Amino acid sequence: MKIILLEKVEKLGSLGDQVEVRNGYARNYLLPTGKALRATEENIKYFEDKASDLKKKNDQNVKEANKFLDKITGKTFIVIRQAGENGQLFGSVTTRDIAEILKNNGVDQINKNQVSLIEPIKSLGITDVKVNLHAEVSTIIKINVARTEEEAVLQESGKVISAEDDQSDDDALVDVFDDGVEAELGEEIADAAMDDNHVESGEENVERLDENNEVEESEEKE
Repeated sequence: MKIILLEKVEKLGSLGDQVEVRNGYARNYLLPTGKALRATEENIKYFEDKASDLKKKNDQNVKEANKFLDKITGKTFIVIRQAGENGQLFGSVTTRDIAEILKNNGVDQINKNQVSLIEPIKSLGITDVKVNLHAEVSTIIKINVARTEEEAVLQESGKVISAEDDQSDDDALVDVFDDGVEAELGEEIADAAMDDNHVESGEENVERLDENNEVEESEEKE
C-alpha cells in the first residue's frame, strides 16, 4: 500500500514522504495512529493544502518533546522483582511495566508504545531502555532490576550481585547452628568416654575389694 507520512517514522521516512508499506502495517498501525494517510489523489491534494500547518504542528510537538527530554534522560528507575539464585527473573520486565514505573515516578506522559526494549529484560541488573518522546525525539533511560532497594543501590554503585553475596541470614544461622551441634556432640562423646572410664575404674575397685575380703576370710579360718 502507498501512503503519505504525516510525521517521521523510523526506518520509513519523514513528514510528507510517500512510501510503499505492507497492507497489515498500514491498516494496523500507521493509519489508525494518524501517522499516515493512504496516498489517494484526494489525500495527496489534502496534504499539499495542509502541508504548512502540519509542519508547524510537528515542529511544535518536537519542541515540547525536547523540553520533557531533560526530565528523564540518563536517569535510572528501579524495578523490584523476584529472581532465582542465578539472577534470572521469574518472568520478564515488559514495556507496560516500564511505563507504569515511569508513571509512579511522576512521568505519566509516556505510554508502553513509546518504550522500546533494546534487549529483553529477563535477569537482574541495569539495562538501557529507549524512550520515544516523539517521532524525532528519543532518549535512553536505565532500568535497575533488583530483588530489594538495597540490592538496587549496590548494583548502581557497580557491585555485581552473586549467589554467594546473596546468602541469607537464615543460611548463616544454619551454619552457626551446625557448628554448635558438632561442638555439643563432641562434648557429649567426651563426657560419655569419661563416664565409661569411671565405670571401669569402679568395677576394678569392686573386684579388688572382693579379693581382699576373700584373703582375710581365709586367714581367719586358718
